[in-house]
Amino acid sequence: MAEDPTLQDFLALLVQGTHQGILQRNVDPEWHRAFTAELMRRAETTDLQSVVSGFIRLIHDCPESQDRSMAMLADRNMGPFVQPMLALRPSPIAAIPLGCAPRAAGMLRRAGLRRWAGPFDWMTIPPAALRDALADDMLALTNPRHIERIPPAARPDDGPGFLARHTRYSSLHGETVFHHRDPTTEDGFAALERAAARMRETLRGLHAKMLLQVVEEAPGTAEVWGQTGELLDRFSRGAALVTVALVEGAPEGPFPEMELAQGRGPHRLLRMRPLSAPRPLGFTDPMDELVLLRGALSVLA
Repeated sequence: MAEDPTLQDFLALLVQGTHQGILQRNVDPEWHRAFTAELMRRAETTDLQSVVSGFIRLIHDCPESQDRSMAMLADRNMGPFVQPMLALRPSPIAAIPLGCAPRAAGMLRRAGLRRWAGPFDWMTIPPAALRDALADDMLALTNPRHIERIPPAARPDDGPGFLARHTRYSSLHGETVFHHRDPTTEDGFAALERAAARMRETLRGLHAKMLLQVVEEAPGTAEVWGQTGELLDRFSRGAALVTVALVEGAPEGPFPEMELAQGRGPHRLLRMRPLSAPRPLGFTDPMDELVLLRGALSVLA
């Protein structure tokens, strides 16, 4: 079949326009040629409308597009959506992110609830490592002997940061990584120490506080949650640990599913089945973030 220059020009414009409109950038010339050739091939056996809509969906659903959507969401204030849950409380409560993935700090910030930077805000840290960090008042966490820089060549291309690794926690519990500031530098280590000092002071304060932790459900989730809650009971005042365990599989209905799994004193373990997969900055679907925040606050009302 001879190439139709009119169709080829149209598809080339489609590739360029889709990248500019959805990804807000020009398409790489090599990818431009490859995409156009592939669309021309598909147009030989498929109607043009399906070819066009399929390609637009492909670009819209790609990881880069979803990351852009989450970055745009980060600039929006979700406070009005969670304020009704706060209004149910008889007294104010401070919301403090406590890891682990996706970023609880980002969700609380978008809701207008994060007031200061904590030591676990922008880390990849297993729940058991976080428990150990609280157990020794974050002394091992801030010990420079346990922190090593990750060489740039060893950092993943698509990951946020991956600046340094906590060797002790990584060997005991799994990969524990600093993403935002490099604590092997003077400025980065000073920031880590300041964040740990704020956390110590806040945990011992008299005011009510919710420590929000988001984890991926594992066989030991309930046990580690219980141990972390017991630690907080020993030295923290007014602290309620709310751990949201993300369950594999899609919900049965059109909305995220959340249930109370366990309660012990002021602490709560929730199980959630989100609509979308967790990503470094939150969820692909904002509805998951909204349900998670409202559910976490409502169990403490």
